[in-house]
Amino acid sequence: MANFEFDGIDELEQFFEKLAGDIDKVDNQALKVGGEIIAKYQRENVNRSGKDQPHIQDNITVSRPKETDEGKFVEVGPNKKVDWRAKFLEYGTSKMPSYPFIEKGADEGEAEALEAMERIYLGAIRE
Repeated sequence: MANFEFDGIDELEQFFEKLAGDIDKVDNQALKVGGEIIAKYQRENVNRSGKDQPHIQDNITVSRPKETDEGKFVEVGPNKKVDWRAKFLEYGTSKMPSYPFIEKGADEGEAEALEAMERIYLGAIRE
């Protein structure tokens, strides 16, 4: 039986642990930046009401990055203060046609969001 000794394994493990942490930070940053761009387009696509109430436009938020088996993501859209009203606009009602500002904002901002995220990833690779 042969015995092997390796020097530098501890340093290599530390390097990979740091690299994993850096990748996680870059993912989170890219997702937040992309989400903010989508949120900007959603805000632009919803009108302000004249009523004295929380406006949907002021309550579109980007969540913290979340992770599932399918990958990491952020949620972009109206927060809990106004999401019940936003559903009426997005999907319509029996007396009102739909006005899909959430989907429209995502479609309009997709290319810009992907470009911004790509710049973040490329910047991290170059470092």
